[in-house]
Amino acid sequence: MHQQSLFLEIGSMRLKTLIIGELDSNKTCIVLLHGGLDSLETWKGYPEALAKKTGLTVIAYERFGHGESGCLSEVRKAGYRHLEANETLPAVVNKLGLNSIILVGHSDGAAMCLLAAETQQLNIIGVCAIAPPLVPEEMVRTGIVEAIKEYEDGNLAKKLKLFHGDATDSLFYGWAKAWLSPEFDDWSCEEEIQAIRCPVHAIFGQADDYGYRASMSVITNNLSAPMEVLVLKGIGHMPHHHARQETIDSINRLIKRTAANE
Repeated sequence: MHQQSLFLEIGSMRLKTLIIGELDSNKTCIVLLHGGLDSLETWKGYPEALAKKTGLTVIAYERFGHGESGCLSEVRKAGYRHLEANETLPAVVNKLGLNSIILVGHSDGAAMCLLAAETQQLNIIGVCAIAPPLVPEEMVRTGIVEAIKEYEDGNLAKKLKLFHGDATDSLFYGWAKAWLSPEFDDWSCEEEIQAIRCPVHAIFGQADDYGYRASMSVITNNLSAPMEVLVLKGIGHMPHHHARQETIDSINRLIKRTAANE
């Protein structure tokens, strides 16, 4: 499939973007949103595999502060995921002239996909949320504290700098401090989940170090739209890497479900 890499000018931001396939405003495409410490490179071939298996054009972009898309100048606020879902993502979609999209996100990106579907300002016909952290529960925050230790005393900083370069420190602490801040103590997205009308597939790893049960409950207790919830035994926080086929099969089922709803 045809593949191109470009920078999108979104306000004052330059967001590196990967497009696999041909852009056609009359056809549904998939938009990928990566995790909280990730970049285009850390998808590790997932966009290409997804495009090949689904036959749809796949678009992935690096959020501001990640990879080659600039450097954060301050710690993120608790609402940073709403900001991405409500402002940046729609700007990207409109810039590319996309009229029908399926959102696929991992971790923070998965939560952003769900929040974007709530607003209904875009023609989002389906969402696949892979390991979305939707509750600032103790297990999530414990995992972030452990990540800080590994970043400061282990090899995590070295690994992340391969993808984010000089922007790594600001990205890492912008993510970690936001989650550990008091602003996140009572954070909830239950109302947003209740407002979603398109089909949702949620995929969790049973061995996720950040936990999954509380976030899964937010979806199952609040979502009235058609849903599929998949819990993968022995899989951690990266189902798209360690259970790639299962996640792609789920996305294909989601595509068929959206086609049936049209």
